[in-house]
Amino acid sequence: HVINNLNNSSTLEAHCKSKDDDLGLRRLAAGTEFNWTFRVNFWSTTLFFCDLRWANGHKAFDVYCPDDQFLAKKCAYNFCRRSARDDGIYAFSEKKNHYVLAHKWDPK
Repeated sequence: HVINNLNNSSTLEAHCKSKDDDLGLRRLAAGTEFNWTFRVNFWSTTLFFCDLRWANGHKAFDVYCPDDQFLAKKCAYNFCRRSARDDGIYAFSEKKNHYVLAHKWDPK
């Protein structure tokens, strides 16, 4: 789940995929979001990652990893939410009940 919370009506490009599924390039207008669902494979090795880009930067990162520590810090009940903001990409923390900075943008 990726939400474009960038200021100034900036468009966010999101390309998310796993080893088996390429969800394609999405162009998200300000305030819009991209959701998808999937099933974890039998071996619990499913991994989804995204490459997010906008005028001031880009970042590639894991958005879902079946590791317990990853899920505890960056997902809520296996529901992984990311919010793209001007200063970086935030992950929703169930423990803190709000978004926390997970990744700074790499310069373009």
